[in-house]
Amino acid sequence: MFNLARYIGCGNLLNNEKKLMVIQMRKNRYFITLLITISLVFLLETFFNNTPKNVNAQEYDNFPSSFVGVWEGSGVQNTGSEWSIFLALIPGSIDSIVGTIAYPSLICGGELTLQKLTEEKIELFENITYGKSSCVNRGYVTLEFVSRRKLNYYYKNQTGDENYAATGTVRKVSSN
Repeated sequence: MFNLARYIGCGNLLNNEKKLMVIQMRKNRYFITLLITISLVFLLETFFNNTPKNVNAQEYDNFPSSFVGVWEGSGVQNTGSEWSIFLALIPGSIDSIVGTIAYPSLICGGELTLQKLTEEKIELFENITYGKSSCVNRGYVTLEFVSRRKLNYYYKNQTGDENYAATGTVRKVSSN
């Protein structure tokens, strides 16, 4: 038989559980909001404390905008081996890191530091930071403007050993 008093009692129990759940959800929202706020403050502080204090805008104006973006292609070493190239470039001044490079098929890559620049060419010093056993470290990459969406790629190692010279082509994937 159905006990109405018992049913009403359960209703009160359910209402109390709902109230506790609502209170807990409010506490969780408050905690999450606080955590997000602290994280944003930390990230903003880190960003503003790491920005250069004396930026010479003229130096960035000299960097050819035709090289800025994400590029993908392939290269061929003088010995005949072929590998993939993926690189990203941003404006910067001489002796500053202006990009990253990866050789996905060789599982290595690193940073690119600007050495020389003209409107048609930029020379970059390549410092391999991962997969050093797969790639020759510390060489020079020259990128030569061919068209709005294509660059010629030239590599020579620091010692000038012809066995480590390479050429290739990269095509623009993105401007951002």
